[in-house]
Amino acid sequence: MTISSGESKDKTNEYSWSTLQDRLRASVVSICISFPIPFDTEINSMSYATGFVVDADQGIILSNRHVMGPGPSSHKATFFDNQELFLQPTYYDPEHDFSFFRYDPAELKGIEPKAIRLAPEKAHSGLEIRVVGNNGNEKMSVHQGELSQLDRNAPVYNRNSNGSYNDINTFYYQASTTSEGGSSGSPVVDIAGDAVAIKAGGNRAASNYMMPLQPVKYAFDYIRRGEIPPRGTLQVVFRHITHVQAEKLGLEAAAAASEGVCVDESTGVLIVHKVVPNGPADGVLQVGDIIIAVNSAAVPGFPELFGIVDAEIGRSISMRVFRKGQFITVHAMVQDLYEIMPTRTLNLGNCYLHDFSFQEAASGSASVTGVKISMDWNGMFPSYEIDQRKVIHAINFQPTPNLNAMIQVLRGIHRDQPLVLKVKDFRDPRDEAMFVTYFPQVIPPILMYTRSTATGFWAVEPVCGLLGAPEPKLGPELSGAYSQLTTNTDDSFASRIQQCMVCIETRPVCPANGQYTTRRSGTGLVVDPHCGLVLCSARLLPNPTSNISATFGAIQVNLTLAYMHPLYPVVFVKYDPAQLTAIIPDLGLFKPDNRLCVGDPVTLLAGTNSRLKQCAATVSGRQILTTTVCEYCLDQVYINTERIILSPTPDPMEYNIGVICVDDQVRGVLLSLPECLHSTYTIKYVGLDIGLILPALSQLRASDIVPNSVRVLDVEFSRLSLATARAFGVSAHRLQDILHSAPEARSIFKVCRILHIRPTDMVSLEIGDIVLQVDRRNVEHIDDIACFDCDLVQLTIIRQGRELDLSIPTTPFRGANTNHIVYWAGMYFQQPYHTVLQQATRPVSNVYVFTFTDGSPIAMESFHRRMFVSEISKHTIHTLDDVVRVAKLVRDPNLVEFNKRVASNEKMISGIIPGRDVVIRIVMLNGEDVLKSFRTNDQYFPAWQLRRGPRIDDNWVLEEF
Repeated sequence: MTISSGESKDKTNEYSWSTLQDRLRASVVSICISFPIPFDTEINSMSYATGFVVDADQGIILSNRHVMGPGPSSHKATFFDNQELFLQPTYYDPEHDFSFFRYDPAELKGIEPKAIRLAPEKAHSGLEIRVVGNNGNEKMSVHQGELSQLDRNAPVYNRNSNGSYNDINTFYYQASTTSEGGSSGSPVVDIAGDAVAIKAGGNRAASNYMMPLQPVKYAFDYIRRGEIPPRGTLQVVFRHITHVQAEKLGLEAAAAASEGVCVDESTGVLIVHKVVPNGPADGVLQVGDIIIAVNSAAVPGFPELFGIVDAEIGRSISMRVFRKGQFITVHAMVQDLYEIMPTRTLNLGNCYLHDFSFQEAASGSASVTGVKISMDWNGMFPSYEIDQRKVIHAINFQPTPNLNAMIQVLRGIHRDQPLVLKVKDFRDPRDEAMFVTYFPQVIPPILMYTRSTATGFWAVEPVCGLLGAPEPKLGPELSGAYSQLTTNTDDSFASRIQQCMVCIETRPVCPANGQYTTRRSGTGLVVDPHCGLVLCSARLLPNPTSNISATFGAIQVNLTLAYMHPLYPVVFVKYDPAQLTAIIPDLGLFKPDNRLCVGDPVTLLAGTNSRLKQCAATVSGRQILTTTVCEYCLDQVYINTERIILSPTPDPMEYNIGVICVDDQVRGVLLSLPECLHSTYTIKYVGLDIGLILPALSQLRASDIVPNSVRVLDVEFSRLSLATARAFGVSAHRLQDILHSAPEARSIFKVCRILHIRPTDMVSLEIGDIVLQVDRRNVEHIDDIACFDCDLVQLTIIRQGRELDLSIPTTPFRGANTNHIVYWAGMYFQQPYHTVLQQATRPVSNVYVFTFTDGSPIAMESFHRRMFVSEISKHTIHTLDDVVRVAKLVRDPNLVEFNKRVASNEKMISGIIPGRDVVIRIVMLNGEDVLKSFRTNDQYFPAWQLRRGPRIDDNWVLEEF
């Protein structure tokens, strides 16, 4: 970098800092950012930043690259008088942290912003500056500072992150100011109001990093003419070092001067920091090479070097370098930087894939080849294999150097065939893996997003023919593979249990019932091989929208969700028995005459169909299971259930499902409980009597309709010792009667919590009530009052010391088997399930929003999650069908035409993406009414719904609308 003399300091008194805000007020805007999908270095998110007008006639706004983002985005500018305009993402630099937006000046009413002049030549050390932006999203925050270091290398913000954006190959300025989040893209101005730099980032030590405007001004001249600025690359990361540092590397000042280096007039030289493999400079430049000259011209800094590189695209340049004590000349071809910028992304089952970019390749010194996995929401790939640093290099042993090659490979694969993937970590070349995955049976629409260079918008179109090859025929040697693998001469009970254990994998389509889209795998137990019914824990399948598959030896089959039990952590799934030629033993489950009691010896069998662990245990206790409600996700809670406690205590990480046996009879099951990151309960598993599960199994055997007949009292019970019961008014006669009918009983049951508020005129239980009898039968166990199959039950209770006979209405347990999900404007709508209704003060409709997508229109307005919707744009909402109807009404009819214009690279002025302004009325769980307005985004958030029929064999069907 050339040393500045500082003579450009403003010595006039024409301007005053006190008038700066008035002069710039109309020119600085707050930008609301929405990244609807993950792409390259960015994840889907919503945030705020700053921009400033640099051409008022054409409506050009300058901000940071990380504000625009390299992928699909939506930006809304708020001017100082609160006028809001949507911006067109015109251009972002492939390397440097700046971008240009456009707005239509004709849409701005009442104010006339003045362009802030770009004056990079005025920057010098010691210059007093102001950072004028929207610190913390507070408009027009002005922060004082002074430019200090002008030749620091570009800062590394996320040194250990998964490919987050970092600038390269440019100087940065440093200044100490107090500006923080929201001020990215702010103009750094002198007293005259001219921009000398643009705010880019900072650290916790109050140091802020400013990007110089030399590369900005270069690009700006092209943008004003409606052209794309030429950008060349050698696929090399350079760093700036001082002359002192260069001497330590062997380059003495005299030798450097003899080669034309102006040691006294510059602060240092450029050195090769990274060379991207297989790039133009690979094998030409080496790490540690010091750049002396390019095309015989001295290059003391980044502006001089890249002024030449940008002008020589497609041609070879000569470079004089200092390497290992010698001066040598090398030649390299300059590549067009835009060739290695990804401009398309494929949404494959909510897994976003795109060409691996130079930006991320340079961060990890990896070759610019392969297909990057930006995000995998629905678990198409195993979570333990995939993160945001993985790049796919082959599928089914066919290379995938880019997205086009991957699409061609996928077109030759049937959706039921396995996908063998070869992936690498671009940060660690030693981290290479191959694994097998399967394509989900039900997924959101497969879409291709393509960027228009004319507008920066992304055209969205469906992709047809992927994974559509003819289905391969299953040979007899494979169809019988499971029979061969499971053939076992050992006919012991333990061996039959092992043959009934299958590996199950679940991959949710979308969030539902308080659960997000986490891929899970574990073990299930075949409980009826004739009907194809498999029992598994709710931890394995907490989300009803899951794609489910099971592995039987060498065969993987798809399953449907048969039944999620509303009271117990029990799930039944179903496969088609005709798909297997294997003979799976029938365990012959039946309800025993008596329950397991404390002290009974049992045998616990747990594992998989390839490994079984058998251990002796003792029933050490029976305890009422109580799980707490997670206020964050409101997932299902389990109460009024008596769990079996075993000693020794099983390892919850090892036992996904276990069978509790006595004398070669199944007496109970051990199931792992669903886990939530925010929950506080410590119980990891629950042992259940087999008699609790058999009624549901009988219903599934007898009918092909999903059972929906469970009714509850909507209260939570706790145990009360017999001694304490006397103090509550239970007579000695009643206690003797209980002990006579159930000698092992040592307690009775008291209402400890009301779960659902009933109308005041309805007869109901109250806190403190002790339930003695149901329909004139003594309550011996909690199972007697946990659930019912009738609308009204006769209870004998003790209330405030008096014995009463009451007829209490029961409540249907709703929502355990969700069968309808609607996705619109980034929100996931469903019917409220029982836990939600228990927590809601005022459930005004049968439409509940559990969550929404980050970066969606609703997220831009700071909406709350977990809410009821009662009205959308003056349309009353009662059911999910009402949401579908309104979504169709407010859909922008210009969507198809907009996509055609973007796809044809047609220039446009407006920055408005297809959508409609809507008003939504919501009710929070605490009963608070909220009215919000927002604009939908039909381009990047297409609406769809998932429906499932009432039959056990019905699968989810996705419908776009």
